[in-house]
Amino acid sequence: MSVVIPAWNCREQVERAIGHLRQQTYPAASFEILVVDDGSEDGTGAAAERLGARVVRHERNRGRVAARETGARAALHETLVFLDARVVPEREVLANAARIGHLPLMGVGASDKHRSLIDRIFYCIRRRVYQPYEPQFRWGKELWLRPGEFDGRPKGLGLFIINRQTFIECALEDKSQDVNDDTQLLWNIVSRGHAILRHTDLVFTYEHRQRWPDLLRHTFFRGPKFLDYYLVPGGPHFKKYLGAWGLVGLLMVLISLRPDTLLWLLPLVVAAYAGGCLWLSEDAGDFLACFFLFPPIAVAFSAGILWAQVARLSGLRGRLIRH
Repeated sequence: MSVVIPAWNCREQVERAIGHLRQQTYPAASFEILVVDDGSEDGTGAAAERLGARVVRHERNRGRVAARETGARAALHETLVFLDARVVPEREVLANAARIGHLPLMGVGASDKHRSLIDRIFYCIRRRVYQPYEPQFRWGKELWLRPGEFDGRPKGLGLFIINRQTFIECALEDKSQDVNDDTQLLWNIVSRGHAILRHTDLVFTYEHRQRWPDLLRHTFFRGPKFLDYYLVPGGPHFKKYLGAWGLVGLLMVLISLRPDTLLWLLPLVVAAYAGGCLWLSEDAGDFLACFFLFPPIAVAFSAGILWAQVARLSGLRGRLIRH
């Protein structure tokens, strides 16, 4: 196996990921660690080399799509294990992948909402968005992604194992930094007849950004990626997206004609928001975390979607969306 880690300005995370890979129960001689340094400026590549990883470099930041493809072509082995730099795999992941014997394979994130308030909020969001499949440990060991069983199921490339030829055949034509690189690639794979198995024997922990400025910046740039697959014409939520804009326009017209509308509208919005927080929550701690901390995350995500929509409509997509 070739473990491919795309990395951009994440030296500490790459060092931690390599350290955990060195603890794998799978024979060390049977896999390589390949870090794709995507134009980092913090010594990510040099740190990876000091820890014994093989490093290939981009002279400038080109984004995850290009970094993954560079890693796929540079890998020494045909089985590719894509690992996000913020993913901490359990010790048996590679051995279990070899034992399962199916490709493509997808790992399952361990969802511990008690690690931090930020972990709690994202646990609540994922649990509801992907109900009943998240947390998958409560649902079942195996979850398949296939045509007709794709949207509405948890998915991602945090820990993803695939044959090199299949990956290259399904590679994305659009390599822009705002493309939904995870979902678009996975859809290319399943639509070409390669069913993806998401298995609870491939467990990892995703280390969320714990500093709010870093988290909100990252969330902002998740907005364009969400727009790219889910909110474009033909996307799963495109009609809802149009409906939301229609509702916003209607409210703006109503408020301009009857400013006193705000007197009854604001209490209604607060009640609806509290109801949404209850819907997301399993317990009182969840509700308090969501009620007080969800707004900045939602605003950053929505702002990213709006920024990406402006970039698309203005024809400046390649200039406005870079990170």
